[in-house]
Amino acid sequence: MPFGIDPRGRAQAVPLIQHNVLIGSQPGQGKTASVRVLACGAALDPSVELWLHENKGTGDLDELECVSHRFVSGIHDEAIEYAADSLKLLRAEVMRRAAAIKKLPRDLCPDKRITRSIADKRSLKLWPLLAVFDECQNLFAHAKYGKQAGEDAEFIIKLGRALGVILVLATQRPDKDSLPTGISGNVSIRFCLRVAGQVENDMILGTSAYKNGVRATSFRPEIDAGNGYLGGAGALPVVVRTAYLDDNATHAIAQRALALRKAEGTLSGVAIGEDAESAAGPSYDLLADVAAVVPVSEKRVWNERIAARLAELRPEIYGGWKGENVTSALKPHGIKTTGIAGTTDDGERTTRRGIVRDELTTAIAERDGNRGAA
Repeated sequence: MPFGIDPRGRAQAVPLIQHNVLIGSQPGQGKTASVRVLACGAALDPSVELWLHENKGTGDLDELECVSHRFVSGIHDEAIEYAADSLKLLRAEVMRRAAAIKKLPRDLCPDKRITRSIADKRSLKLWPLLAVFDECQNLFAHAKYGKQAGEDAEFIIKLGRALGVILVLATQRPDKDSLPTGISGNVSIRFCLRVAGQVENDMILGTSAYKNGVRATSFRPEIDAGNGYLGGAGALPVVVRTAYLDDNATHAIAQRALALRKAEGTLSGVAIGEDAESAAGPSYDLLADVAAVVPVSEKRVWNERIAARLAELRPEIYGGWKGENVTSALKPHGIKTTGIAGTTDDGERTTRRGIVRDELTTAIAERDGNRGAA
């Protein structure tokens, strides 16, 4: 995506496919404006699905709501919960995509990663998915949702890269509590505007960046707003001044993106007026599906059997799932796996990983109770 210019006026771009992006700075140094450049660029590709979370509440990304699949703006608990739910959904989507791409013929997908030709096959549902989390420190430092959100984001960053799932994270407080090290250590594209000290500098740009002379502390407050060090987009970090898109420019881009998506028939979710539940990504309820394939009479069940039953229930969603996929998908809901004694189809007695159905029932009750309270 076109991103800005270097000190000699040469255009600088940011590659997004197979990358994740981390942007950091002190308040008022152009962080959100930098995010807006990437979001607007992605919006102009009608095949890209946009999930935008602006957890500052000032409406900086509101113009792009009309082309977003998921969208929230706010710092209140409901907005933070919405962003945390998005990460849970993205984690499940990464797992679905992994199973889907595994089944593709080798001649169509020799490297087991999504290409433009694969993304354009809409029936596969493997188009690029760009998720922006602006002011992500408000999410990751949240007392209730932060820990799980950090684990989900780390999972997505590590595995979603080859599967077309892209995270853009922006923060004004780059410390280990607000930006888990598992996240900061695994992103490949980094953009650091003005920060106060060496610790913040290296949290965004990587260990030893300050020692090596890559110092975003040298930028002048406000005067150099919009200028930052861009690392990972090229061989060496380079100072870049981002393009500036004001509200009028962003509105014009959003309307152009809307027209493109209408022509291609790729609008979905919030953009077509779906409510939060129906726009929340894949149209299935994992816990309800597991409950449907595990009868009440079956107190304990192996995860591999759950996977096989889910694949039969919804092959388009769970096709290719194994026992380990069930384990990972249920973990965010607090359902732990344990050794379950049982009998194989061949009559052999053995112990394998599985779940206790009562824990599934409890997780569903707690979730539904929390929704009712909200």
